[in-house]
Amino acid sequence: MKSIETQGKTADQAIEIGLYKLGVTRDDVQIEILEQAGLFNKAKVRLTVNTTSEEEQKIKELVEKIISLMGLELDTYVEEREHDFFVNVTGIDSALFIGKRGDSIEEFQTIVNNIYNKNKPREEIKRITVDSNNYVVKREETLTNLAKRTAGKVVREHKDFKFEAMNSYERRIIHSALAGHDKVITESYGKEPNRYVMVKLKNNISKPKNYDENKDYFEDDSIKEIPVTNNMGEHRPDAD
Repeated sequence: MKSIETQGKTADQAIEIGLYKLGVTRDDVQIEILEQAGLFNKAKVRLTVNTTSEEEQKIKELVEKIISLMGLELDTYVEEREHDFFVNVTGIDSALFIGKRGDSIEEFQTIVNNIYNKNKPREEIKRITVDSNNYVVKREETLTNLAKRTAGKVVREHKDFKFEAMNSYERRIIHSALAGHDKVITESYGKEPNRYVMVKLKNNISKPKNYDENKDYFEDDSIKEIPVTNNMGEHRPDAD
């Protein structure tokens, strides 16, 4: 699919700019409102010309069928990329679709991938990434920044840090963000739904004189709280 992202003082203006650049009419494109205009930012939209591949259509029909069974009113956009497919779901029920801290959207993505790739040879399997109103992108940025700030505090205070319970998607982001860190490691503990991540000092780091051996980790509310906008030893990608 050919697509373009444009900005304007309003969403309608951004759409008109995109239509002009593509040389098409509204009937020829799918329109996604990526960001509404605000006091300090412009509206941002994505226009995609209506040329759908067979596989894109199959995924779109699958996604829409599951959404219908969920009883939600949502619009679906599907884009085939080089190595995967991207699905963006928008509409009045987006908050319900995303769920608390992204739990619902993660489960939805798992279901779609399992159905679409069922019984396919390994070389034909393609991952389907599901997002809604850029929630996943923003959430990953938030958690990645949180992980880095936490690692910095662990190093400064020489205290291991225990996160609150997270789902597997959130834990993977924390592990990945700190996988190459030279002073801390991440480990997962506990059982679902209370499984959590700890950020721990590597053994070769000397502890300060005021280190309290009676407290083996800290929990800091200023770090633990994770804003949401609308979801071992050395790090192992499967340690979630």
